[in-house]
Amino acid sequence: MSIRDEREWWPRLKAREIIKTLKISQPSDLSIEDIAWTQGALVMEGGLRGCDARLVHTPGAGPARLRVSRNLSPPGKRRFAIAHELGHLKLAHNPGQPSECAEKEFIAWYNDQGDKEAEANVFAAELIMPESLFAPRAIGTVPSFEIIESLAADFQTTLTATAIRYVQLCGQKCAIVCSTNRRVSWAWPSPEFHHWIKRGWELRAHSYAIDFFEKGPDAVKMREMQEVPRDAWIDGESMEDSIREQSRALYSYGSVITLLWIYY
Repeated sequence: MSIRDEREWWPRLKAREIIKTLKISQPSDLSIEDIAWTQGALVMEGGLRGCDARLVHTPGAGPARLRVSRNLSPPGKRRFAIAHELGHLKLAHNPGQPSECAEKEFIAWYNDQGDKEAEANVFAAELIMPESLFAPRAIGTVPSFEIIESLAADFQTTLTATAIRYVQLCGQKCAIVCSTNRRVSWAWPSPEFHHWIKRGWELRAHSYAIDFFEKGPDAVKMREMQEVPRDAWIDGESMEDSIREQSRALYSYGSVITLLWIYY
């Protein structure tokens, strides 16, 4: 079992227990406020400064208070924030202490960004995109952001969270890469994608993702999956080999998210 698998096992198990107990069988059953209530948390709006969501829970003193910002949009971001805070509660992160999170915590997927935040994100992804419902919709599809956007609409989830979930479960040689300031911020490969994309690596001129920074967000807005040399993303690969690449802008972060697919 890899380090990542070890870190993800426990939060996934806790989320799956909830899905099983509530007998959730379709995406429309995933009302996050109702789920939170069944797990001892009352979702409330507003009353926040300097954060997007806050959990306050005193053991033995009634339901936890889970506040979410009224300004948090689109709905997928709000749902993920609630599920993230519920993860802190169910995983017993700092019991009795308040938890305050902002957008930077909702994209924390690495140990050095905070183990507890990464665990809460894994829990949230499993809770609002259960493998039992998501995988059958992802396996056998041709990787593209069009598929990911369709799944995001079905599950009412953010593009980033849905993209990560897609590469986890689609069964293809795929990876999701997020880049900021022309450098790779993080990469999430599928289990079948046996290549390392280094964090901090500067985007190369023959990738299409670089167009986001050189030509503006609209340059990648509706671009379809296209072939690029493998060494645009993977070190030590032949220029004659190709990989497929497609990107979407993450406007609020000033970043670009890229789907890579090795298709043979």
